[in-house]
Amino acid sequence: MRVLVITWEYPPYVVGGIGTHVAQLTPWLGGVHGDNGAEPIHIDVLTTHFAGGPSLEVYNEFITIHRVDVPVTDALDWYNSVVDSNSAFVEYGRQLATTRSYDLIHVHDWLTAEAGIILKHQWKTPLLVTIHATERGRHQGWLPSSTSQQIDNLERNVVYEAWRVVACSNFMRDELTHWFALPADRVIVIPNGIDTSLIRVCPEAELDAMRMHYARHGERLLFYVGRIVHEKGVHLIVRAMPRILAEYPNTRLLVAGKNGQKLFSLAYELGVENQVEFLNYIDDDVRDCLYQTVDAAIFPSLYEPFGIVALEAMANNCNVIASETGGLGEVVHHEVNGLTVIPGDAMSIVWAVNRLFSDPEAAEARRAAAIIDVNQRYRWNQIGAQTTQLYTQIVTERQTVVW
Repeated sequence: MRVLVITWEYPPYVVGGIGTHVAQLTPWLGGVHGDNGAEPIHIDVLTTHFAGGPSLEVYNEFITIHRVDVPVTDALDWYNSVVDSNSAFVEYGRQLATTRSYDLIHVHDWLTAEAGIILKHQWKTPLLVTIHATERGRHQGWLPSSTSQQIDNLERNVVYEAWRVVACSNFMRDELTHWFALPADRVIVIPNGIDTSLIRVCPEAELDAMRMHYARHGERLLFYVGRIVHEKGVHLIVRAMPRILAEYPNTRLLVAGKNGQKLFSLAYELGVENQVEFLNYIDDDVRDCLYQTVDAAIFPSLYEPFGIVALEAMANNCNVIASETGGLGEVVHHEVNGLTVIPGDAMSIVWAVNRLFSDPEAAEARRAAAIIDVNQRYRWNQIGAQTTQLYTQIVTERQTVVW
């Protein structure tokens, strides 16, 4: 079997979760690691060349990464510039097809949907799409601009064109069947995963130095890491800080994410600017060390298709407080492996922090349960086996259909 994977992101170009997902899933497909008994799948990954990396990277005998030069996207016309850039993927895919034939095309989100649809019809090859998030979901059901309407239309088109649609959570499956009127059996739920071998176990001396840097006076540390956008709800943690500080005055909030400083005015307005530190972008090693240092990580999302950040925190033995929304609510189980809060409710965050700080023994038990959950439910070898099975099913079904 040979599969063409088309993804806008792939390391070193990683903006959201798509690049990490594709990079960590691909090596486990089709028995490449030799532990699931499947025939190896040959995979060509087409991605952008935005952040460098070799134009042609041979991962191993089964997997090759092709980084394609695409036009720089126009921030003022984001949708059309991305769709127009898909022509570079189409042309490159055509060149590849002169020396090999593909049994399946797999695209991720709307960003590479146009290329997948075009090649599907030219080659009469089944199309699979993984939808990581929807435009309607990001805006709580609304389409606030013409760009949002265009993205929504392309999402609708690609799930219609796809042989199957992969969703990363039951929440996302329900969202797709609701917004796009998809039959339930067209959508397959395969969760995201985490590679715990990539987690950096920080030496005690480094953890001590980090705590001394951020909690010089023995402060309790709360931590948020992620994109600084409204849907992630980080503003709610800032709004909760006055009440948290009223009960636990020796507390600090660390906010990691590009352009986090735009929340400084809110912190200043609430009088907590000295207890909130904006770290801007941090790399994965620093993130892991912070997870292992802080007292809790908080993810108060208003919309979250899956919640990989919660898995990352749990794998680092960090207490997790997360919104009971979307995929987060399927990963974090209240009072079992973490604490959940009401989406959009700052006072619910206040309650959860008090619950965490007031009962350290219960917090320790939740962390232990979280580690078990990570190891039993979210390993890439299991997710790779499910994806391989889906690939095989689609290719087998295609053989019975006259195109």
